[in-house]
Amino acid sequence: MPNRGSVLRSLCLFPLIVSQKAKVRRNNGQKSPTKPKAAQLDRISILPDEIICHILSFLPTTEAVTTSVLSTRWRSLWTLVLTLDFDDNWPCFFNTTFASIFGSILAQHKAKCIKRLCLYNYSKPFSLDLIGSLVSTAVAQNLEEMDLICNYYFEVTLPNTLFTCKTISVLKLSLGLTINLNNISSIHLPSLKVLHLDVLYLVDDESIMRLFSGCPVLEELCYEEVKSNNSTSFKICVPSLKKLHLKCHDKRVQVVTPSLEYLQVQETKVHDSLVGNLPNLLQAHADIYFDQHEKEYVFNFFNAIRQTKFLGLSTYTIEALTDASFGFPEFHNLVHLQLCLSTIDSCSLIQLLLARCPKLEILDIDKVYEESERKWTQPTAPVPSCISSHLTAFKFREYGGSKYELELTKYILKNAKVLKTVTVKMAKWLEPNKTSHAMTKLDSLLSSSKYCRLANYQILCQDFP
Repeated sequence: MPNRGSVLRSLCLFPLIVSQKAKVRRNNGQKSPTKPKAAQLDRISILPDEIICHILSFLPTTEAVTTSVLSTRWRSLWTLVLTLDFDDNWPCFFNTTFASIFGSILAQHKAKCIKRLCLYNYSKPFSLDLIGSLVSTAVAQNLEEMDLICNYYFEVTLPNTLFTCKTISVLKLSLGLTINLNNISSIHLPSLKVLHLDVLYLVDDESIMRLFSGCPVLEELCYEEVKSNNSTSFKICVPSLKKLHLKCHDKRVQVVTPSLEYLQVQETKVHDSLVGNLPNLLQAHADIYFDQHEKEYVFNFFNAIRQTKFLGLSTYTIEALTDASFGFPEFHNLVHLQLCLSTIDSCSLIQLLLARCPKLEILDIDKVYEESERKWTQPTAPVPSCISSHLTAFKFREYGGSKYELELTKYILKNAKVLKTVTVKMAKWLEPNKTSHAMTKLDSLLSSSKYCRLANYQILCQDFP
C-alpha cells in the first residue's frame, strides 16, 4: 500500500512545480516558448474520477478533504471516495465543534456506498454518539469493512444495524473497548469473513458465542486478549474458519475449528483442551508456555496440529520444550520446519523433532542473539532420515560466525545427501570485520564438494524472505 504522506505530497506538489517553473521563466525575462497543448496539462487531474478517488482512499479523510483546494477539478472529488478514515490526529479535535465537523463531512459525502470505515482514537475519546452516528451512516450505505480502534477503556453499545449488516465482510474491534451485545436483539452477518477482536472486554461469554454463531461464512479470526466477567469455559466453534490468530491466557477457551488451515498461537498457555483435532491444517506457528506437570497437555496440542505442512516454534517454546525433555507425535505431512533459537545447544530437542518429521524438505533456523552462548554438541544418535533423504533447503538467519554455529552448519552439510540450496543471513549485530571473517569461512565450507553438491548457496548481509 502506498505511503499516505507520499501520496498527499505528490498530489499537492505537482501543480506547485509547474507554477515555479513558469515563474523562473518570467524572472529571467525570457519569452516562454510555445509548448504542445498536452505538455501544459495537469496529468493527474485529467485522470478519471474513479482513479483519483482510489488514490485518495489511501489518505485519512481529513487529508483527502484538503485536496479540494488544489483546483476546481478537485473541489468535490473527495466526496466520492469510498473510504471514510477518521483519527484524532487533527487540530480540530480539541475544538468543541469536532463532532459537527465530522457531521459536515458525512453530509457532503456523495458516494453511493462506503467500502471502508476506519476510526482510530489514540489521544482523546470519541463521543459515543459520534461513533454510533458514523457506524449507522456507513451501514446504511452498504458498508463492507470497519476498523474501530480506541485507546480508552469505555463501554460501547454499537448500533443494532451493524450486527445485521448484509454487506460487511471485514470487522475489526480493538484496544480498550468494552463491548456489550446484551441489547442486540439479533446477530446475523451473512457476508462477514474477517473478524478481529483485540484487547477487548466483553460483558459476558454468551455475547461472543452469539457473535460467532451469527457469522456463517467466517474464515479469519484474530482473538487476542479478550476478557469477560464469566468463569465458565466456552468454545470458539466456527466450522467455516480457515485462519486463526490466538493470544489468550484464559484456560476456559477451547478451539473447535475443523476446517482450519492456518493457526498462530501467541503467548498462550496450553491446557487440556485448548485445540481440537485439525485435519486440514497447512501452517502452524506455536508460541506456547506450560507448567512442568502439564506435559500431557502439550503432547495433546502438538497431536492436534500434527497434520500441518509448516511448523514454526518460537524461542520461548523451544526453551520450554528442551527443559521438559518433551516427546513429539509424528508429523507425517511436515515439509517446512522453522526454529527460533536463543542458543544452539538444543541439539537433543532438534534431533528428537527431526526424527518425527520423515518428509521434511526445508529446515529454517532463526537464531536470536545471546551473549553467553552455550556450545553445540554433535549428536550421537543416528542421523534422522529426513536429513539424509529428503532435506533440499537449509536456511540460517542471524548467523554470528561462532565455532558452534559452524559445527551445526557442517553437520547439516555432511548428512544432507540431497541438499540443493543453502542460504545464510549474517547477524545484524556482528561487527564488519567479524562479518567478513565469518563469511570467508562459510564460503570455504559451502563451496567445498567434500560433503554435498549444492546447486546454489548464498551468504547475505540483508534479510531474505
